[in-house]
Amino acid sequence: MAGERSQKRVKDKWKEKKWYNIMAPNQLGGKEIGMTPGNGPEDIVGRVIEIPISDFTGNFKRSNAKINFKVVDCTGMKCSTLFIGHSVNDDYIRRMVRRRKERIDIVLNVKTTDNYTFTVKIVAITDGKLTSAKRVELRNAILNMVVERTKNMDYFEFARYVMADESINEILTGVKDVYPLKKLEFRKSELVDTGEKYNFSVPETPSEPEPLQQ
Repeated sequence: MAGERSQKRVKDKWKEKKWYNIMAPNQLGGKEIGMTPGNGPEDIVGRVIEIPISDFTGNFKRSNAKINFKVVDCTGMKCSTLFIGHSVNDDYIRRMVRRRKERIDIVLNVKTTDNYTFTVKIVAITDGKLTSAKRVELRNAILNMVVERTKNMDYFEFARYVMADESINEILTGVKDVYPLKKLEFRKSELVDTGEKYNFSVPETPSEPEPLQQ
């Protein structure tokens, strides 16, 4: 009998959790991107939410990429987020490279006009082998285009830039006189500094996410 009474007193911690609505930043649409459970706002703030770009933008050509948001505040049952980057599926990149002849990887830091800093990783693929001189010329052409295009962007303009097909097409067109590319991807972007706007830290690999309903 004592054992039975003890078991009855054990609380179901899962049932005590509440479901919070996770919202995209207003400047990126402000829509609900999912729901996640927690015991209170302090349990939700800091959580990293990962969703397919295709679900966020409706562009199903980007189903190979995911976008990451970090919860920064909760008011009632609604939680606001910060765009902290995106990544393209590694298997997709490997398949893309196997079909081509030459791969160029570019890494650069972009600082927005409102003092957010992102690390950006770009991969470009050609159909033919390049000489060392042509490889350097092509790399510099891509790098210069991205630097020139992003130098006057604010945080939200940059977030839209790395998610848009138009950004990739612009680079493909812009460098074709140097050497025609078969494929180019913004492979990854990662927010590394918020300019003291937030007490900010993001793990290199997000921890196992809590259940998320979309």
